[in-house]
This record gives sequence, structure tokens and C-alpha cells, in this order.
Amino acid sequence: MITDPLGSENSSLNNLDSYARGIGFHSLGVARADRSPHAEKFQSWIDSGMHADMEWLTRNTDRRLDPRKSLQAAKSIIMVNLPYSSKSDSPPTAPKIARYARGRDYHKVMKPMLQDLSNHISENGKWKTWYCVDASPILERDWAEISGLGWIGKNGLILNKEIGSWFFLGGIVTDRIFPVTQQITDHCGSCTRCLDACPTQAIVKPRTIDARKCISYWTIEHRGDLPADARLHNWLFGCDVCQEVCPWNTRPGRIDPPIHKELEPRTPPESSEQVIDATHEEWLEMFAGTPVTRTGFTGLKRNAQQIIQERNESPS
Repeated sequence: MITDPLGSENSSLNNLDSYARGIGFHSLGVARADRSPHAEKFQSWIDSGMHADMEWLTRNTDRRLDPRKSLQAAKSIIMVNLPYSSKSDSPPTAPKIARYARGRDYHKVMKPMLQDLSNHISENGKWKTWYCVDASPILERDWAEISGLGWIGKNGLILNKEIGSWFFLGGIVTDRIFPVTQQITDHCGSCTRCLDACPTQAIVKPRTIDARKCISYWTIEHRGDLPADARLHNWLFGCDVCQEVCPWNTRPGRIDPPIHKELEPRTPPESSEQVIDATHEEWLEMFAGTPVTRTGFTGLKRNAQQIIQERNESPS
């Protein structure tokens, strides 16, 4: 339960927090709507070309850096998180799929939940709201950190002391004023496990990811042939290495939260050969409704072929 010495305002915040948890979110935080404190860092990252060819990140920059551009007179940003399964039960021979992508597409799961929470906030239209998942122009990790859902780890992800980093983020911008929740201090300390473990050295420095080196970028967002020096390290879609090695995800006291039933993992393919040999209908049977379809039918086959090539090139 959120505590804040603001009387009736705190009562409305506690009500909101309880409602969010009641519809399935794990936790909620509130930040004051303003220009992102990391706006210049984001722009510098873009200017350096580390976004690779994800040109959509260069559009709507004014809205992305300041949520008040998306909702006039915005006063509060409500951030929520929704856990997904951290379990990995694929056979060793199977190509790996990032855990977040093994259940139903989180956009389809979270949008109705955010709409529900937005309706609760608006009180039948009394207040304006604009909700977003990661497809909207907003720096959701910045606001998740500022609102106290966690801190931005050295792997660039939000880390929460209770549940680690295995969760999605959603946000609601509103012209309704709520008390802000307390920001959490950084708890990464001197740890560099994520930087050391990244198989392609894509974490070029703490909290800075060069997409041009990142397996998640190559397997999901890149279109066309992979470059000759690309290595996927058996990842068919996405990559979880920097999360797998994080102490906040592996510590004995980590809470394993309930998972929304639609986010429960599906059975992955048994081999890269199964992906290559699949017809379009079989591909849909395996992945329809999941984030994996973002790569496309030919893109996933490309990834599977690269995995087989790397396997054949490695010493026996």
C-alpha cells in the first residue's frame, strides 16, 4: 500500500493503487508530468546512430521527450508493471525465444487493462487520460524510474527489488493531479555482470545499448539479410542474457509473482530445422498472437538459418 502524508489526496492514490492491483497489475507509481530528465541523453543516443535503422524512434521526438505534448495540461504520469514468466523450460537443443515473447502479445493483454484503469482515473470523463504501452512515443523507462517502480539498471532495463526485471511497463498520462510516489535509488552498485555477459558486447557502457550490436535488434527489428559478422548465439527471437545473469533476477529472496493467464508461455519449437521447414500455416499455429510474429515468416526463417550456420561453423 502506498503511503503519503497528503490526506484525501493520498486516499485517492491508495484507491488507484488498489484498483490497479485488483485488475492484475503488480505495482503502480506516479510522477509529475514534465520533460524527461533524460531527454538530452536520449537525443545523444539517437545522434550517435545507436538506434540502428529503427527510424520510428526519431519521429514524434517532442512528444517522446515531453508527455505534456501528447495530452494538453497533463499533470500526472501513472506507471504500472505487469509481470511475465521468468521460467525457461526449453530443451537445450531448441532455439531460444525471449521469455516476454512466449505468451500472448503483451500489447493485446495490457491495452484493455490500461483502458480500464484510465476509465477509473477519468471518473466518467471528468479527467482526460492518454494511455500507452511501448508502441507510443514516451520514454516509459524514465517515468517508471521516476515514479518508483524500480531503477534503470546497467542493462538498460527497469529493475525492481521484489521481482527483478521480468515485467512489462504501461503508462497513463492524465490532467488529474495525484501525489507523486518516491523514486528508488540505484542498487546496481559495482556489479557489471550484464556488461560482461552480453555475447555481442552491445552494452557499450552502463545503461547504454548499441542496437547495432544487439541480438534482440537483429532478430526482431532488422529487415533483410543479416550482416556477415552477426552472431545470434542460438537466439531465434530476442535475447535474455543480460537479465539471466542479473543478481536481482537470481537472488533467493526474489518474489515470483502471479502471471496473467494470457501471458503463460506456449510450447516453443523443438529445433531451428522445425522453423525452417514450417509452412506459413504451421508458423501461425506456433506463433499467432505472440510478439514473435513481428519478425515475420521469412525473418524468423532467416534467424533459424543463421543459428544452424553458426552451429555448423563451431568446433565439434
